[in-house]
Amino acid sequence: MRRLAIFLSAVLAALALSGCALSDVGNADVVVCNDSPQVIYTITLSTETQSESVSAPQDVGLLERGDRCGFQLEDGSQAFTLELMGEHGDLLARCRGTYEGKRLLLTLREDGGVLVREDKR
Repeated sequence: MRRLAIFLSAVLAALALSGCALSDVGNADVVVCNDSPQVIYTITLSTETQSESVSAPQDVGLLERGDRCGFQLEDGSQAFTLELMGEHGDLLARCRGTYEGKRLLLTLREDGGVLVREDKR
């Protein structure tokens, strides 16, 4: 049990350092949510000025159904591309959109599509 706790702490620390905040998304500009039975292993969010990729350790999923992850973007309106990858590098979904200063929720749906909407908070 102690090994599992240490392993999970290491995973969460690695994700925090790479820009992805699990569950508590705080002030994230873009929040990726998984509402699909597919497990997400890698998330890549790219804009004209930055690209950030977060991967799970080998054989461990990053986002399972109900999980979410937040990303901070540099200031200003930005076009972005989101790619969600499966266990073996297979593309689960790709979407494009524009961040205009309001938090966006990007949800991988059960049908494999991605729903993009502004957070109403």
